[in-house]
Amino acid sequence: MRDAIVLSGWRWETCNVPERLALALAHAGSRVLYCENPVSFIRKALPVTELAPRIFGFRPRFLSHRLNRFSAFFEMQSITLADQVLNNAAALKLKDPLVFYPHGDYCLGLCREFKKRGLPLIHICMDYQLAMQMEHVEKSDLTLAIPRAAFEELTVQFPKKIQLLPQLSMVPNGNINGGVKEWSEFSKIPRPRLGYVGNLTGRASLSLLGDLLSMRPEWHFVSFGAKKWLLLPNEHTLPWCSREELQTVMAGLDVGLMPYDCANPYNLHCVPLKLFDYFALGMPVASTPIVAIQEYGELVYAGGTANELADAISLALREPDDSPKKAKRVAIAREHSVENVSEILQEILDEHLA
Repeated sequence: MRDAIVLSGWRWETCNVPERLALALAHAGSRVLYCENPVSFIRKALPVTELAPRIFGFRPRFLSHRLNRFSAFFEMQSITLADQVLNNAAALKLKDPLVFYPHGDYCLGLCREFKKRGLPLIHICMDYQLAMQMEHVEKSDLTLAIPRAAFEELTVQFPKKIQLLPQLSMVPNGNINGGVKEWSEFSKIPRPRLGYVGNLTGRASLSLLGDLLSMRPEWHFVSFGAKKWLLLPNEHTLPWCSREELQTVMAGLDVGLMPYDCANPYNLHCVPLKLFDYFALGMPVASTPIVAIQEYGELVYAGGTANELADAISLALREPDDSPKKAKRVAIAREHSVENVSEILQEILDEHLA
């Protein structure tokens, strides 16, 4: 497996798709240079540090994300970032590295610069936002699409460079059933707890969620972020936490809730990381009817309106502790695990970038 450079618009602790992809590449045998979202020169630098076995991360620096709105600065900053990345790759003695990148302005500038320098480019199409990713795909030698709708539409335009990649799950180490302790912060929040592991911005239907929680004040909803969106007494927010702490957060939930706004195609066709993270714990999941849950049938309780979603949550809360659905969810999460996806990824790369 060739070495890799993985660009991210996040930080290592967020454990988003690029971070999990880095883990999959390392599991397949690559040495990986992981590049966090760049920060301004006035902020603290993060030198190259070993984040996990075979994964080395650093935080690039430039003038400002805002300056990328101006073409001259965009090109200048892209060259500066490319030099930082490649200097660190050389210091680590990476061999013929592949460059993996998500969407985002700084990633686009970097992939333009890397293309000029002859590096092989692999775009990760994480979301169904094709218009903003079209140049990312055009510049790539290979695009790995996670939403099936994105895969199908891009294949029509780029039939030789699009491959479908399963979403990546983080399966907890050790005993799934009872092996993860509940987070101490949850002692302040009554049960039953409905959890959305993420920020609601741009994803959730706030009107539906508000109606749901107003109808059932005895249910307590938990999400992450700095502010409450609904100002209801049964809405709770938690500070962002590490990947390890996230397992203890989810262990304190009764239902994994995904109240996506399905009127937006971006949400309708999303493939949530949280779905497989909930599944990894065998947790009952209630969701609005996004496309990604359709193949899992009775393993996800679905509802499109506040009343329907309330009925779905009620069923999820009544699911017996010894329900066979739990083991089925865990099995699906393991199919999507970093370890399993790393094998699929290696097969794709061997076939298309030999």
